[in-house]
Amino acid sequence: MLKENRQQKIFTLLQNKEEILVKELCNIFQVSDMTIRRDLADLESAGVIRRTFGGAVMNGAIPETADFPGAYVKQSEKGADVKSKIALKAIELIKPGYTIFIDSGTTTSPIARNLPDSSKITVVTSNLRVINEISKKTEVSAIVIGGFLRNETLSCYGPQTEEQIRQYKVDIAFLGASSVGEDGNFYDGYPPEAGVKKSIMQSASETYVLVDSSKFGKYELISYSSIREVTGIITDSGINPDHLTALRQMDANVIVVDV
Repeated sequence: MLKENRQQKIFTLLQNKEEILVKELCNIFQVSDMTIRRDLADLESAGVIRRTFGGAVMNGAIPETADFPGAYVKQSEKGADVKSKIALKAIELIKPGYTIFIDSGTTTSPIARNLPDSSKITVVTSNLRVINEISKKTEVSAIVIGGFLRNETLSCYGPQTEEQIRQYKVDIAFLGASSVGEDGNFYDGYPPEAGVKKSIMQSASETYVLVDSSKFGKYELISYSSIREVTGIITDSGINPDHLTALRQMDANVIVVDV
């Protein structure tokens, strides 16, 4: 079943239930709990559900009679626009001749898509979607990092990936995160990806984490870094003011993009 179809069915199920558990959804769709958790994360980012401990409930801001496709697509388009604006702010940090690393993720990959065709830079990445975008840029060079392929994200991971990354030195790394906790740590839901991110940071002179405002104050499976170990965070103006204040009190360099 396609991811979009599965997510639509999850939404439909939630319209008729007060709460649904990850375990139930795994049994219904015969997929792993990690796949379901990522589906729920996507739906939460779109604003149509709210994740709970071990499951999900409807987002109270969305009427139960809402038409799923229309509501979801509208929210998804809005999210894509926000992520593009975050990516454009990141691109402002790139200078001619730079070597940069673009991490896998829905907030980082728009960097590749929005890079001007005339950018005379080198992009290092372990993500095939990023490579696909870079292949359309005539003046941009690319270095592809290999390893075990994660089909869900089309990104490579594993010891070989991490070792290859450490062989390079990049000027700026742009990383994604599944969430940013109130403890000031960046989290990822897939441990092998966390290892890749740590290797990237070791190879970069500067590291920026790109996250949209829906990711703050939440936690995932594993922490891969803290705000004290990165150059800055780029997010959008939808960030909760309390989260922004708390991060800046931790001396975080938070760049906020108006949306």
